[in-house]
Amino acid sequence: MNTLRFGSAAVHRLRTALWPITQTSVAAGLAWYITHDVLHHRQPFFAPISAVVCMSATNVLRSRRAVQMIVGVTLGIVMGAAVHGLHGSVSIAMGLAVFVSLCVALLLGRGFIAQGLMFVNQTAVSAVLVLAFTPSGEIVAERLFDAFVGGGLALVFAILLFPADPRVMLRNARSAVLTGVHDTLIEVARMAENREPVAPEWPLSVFERMHNEVGGLIEARETADLVVRRTPRWWGARKTIRTVNQQSARLGMLVSGVLHVARAVTWRLNGPVPEPLRVALAELAAGTALADEDPAAASEHVAAARSEAVKMQESAQNRSQAVLADIVYACTEDLQRVIEVPSR
Repeated sequence: MNTLRFGSAAVHRLRTALWPITQTSVAAGLAWYITHDVLHHRQPFFAPISAVVCMSATNVLRSRRAVQMIVGVTLGIVMGAAVHGLHGSVSIAMGLAVFVSLCVALLLGRGFIAQGLMFVNQTAVSAVLVLAFTPSGEIVAERLFDAFVGGGLALVFAILLFPADPRVMLRNARSAVLTGVHDTLIEVARMAENREPVAPEWPLSVFERMHNEVGGLIEARETADLVVRRTPRWWGARKTIRTVNQQSARLGMLVSGVLHVARAVTWRLNGPVPEPLRVALAELAAGTALADEDPAAASEHVAAARSEAVKMQESAQNRSQAVLADIVYACTEDLQRVIEVPSR
């Protein structure tokens, strides 16, 4: 069963990425054709490498990666050529080129250029490649042009020809987060109902999963914002996409609340778990499962969970119980806000 599930998940991942992979392959081939067959550059490896690095197997943040890569490669080639001119291609020059490139990249990196490691890494890698292939003035110019060709093709693919659909990206990322929240609530409710001991690795696995899902949502939001600002065909959807984008941020607050609830409930397994809490967990899980498919039914489950949270607040006998009740209530508010603006 596990083998079948793993195989099915792998096939799904490949099927989802097949179109972006195809685009990347075409862009790499075009980059090589332009620089090698049309322009007759010697060893124009920077062109297809640039296209592949920018586009990869995902359509997330392609335009940002392209700009970061172009700037990083340009800076790295200049740094590598400068070090080569002073020290040649000896071993100490290689280390010096990396050191200087990384330092300069960190000093110059600002704004979205510095986000992630693309800009910094490409600066150092490009400096290394320049030294490895003993540059001349002509070769350095060719490699700079090759980098612009590969990165430029990535921008054309990402912005003009095949821009990511921001609605689909937000919907998929939102769905993944909601699924993670639902599964966590179901697991916590089951442990509370059956008084099951918590496995030592369970909290860490839950945190890692939710962290990854929220990270995917953040990237999807950033990509959607870039698309509606830079892609002509999506300019008309700016207001709608930005509204959904902003509302999706509520999911992060919901995740934080659910993780707090999970932690508090698992701590209480050695003592009594109030019935309103168990009911609230079940209602929140049901509401999360229906958030996009049936908003009206989901809202009914949220209202039921909110009612149980109020009971918890009224019957709280100490500060910890009152805090837990407030967190559960906050989860109902966050989930309701998520339901009100579905990503469609």
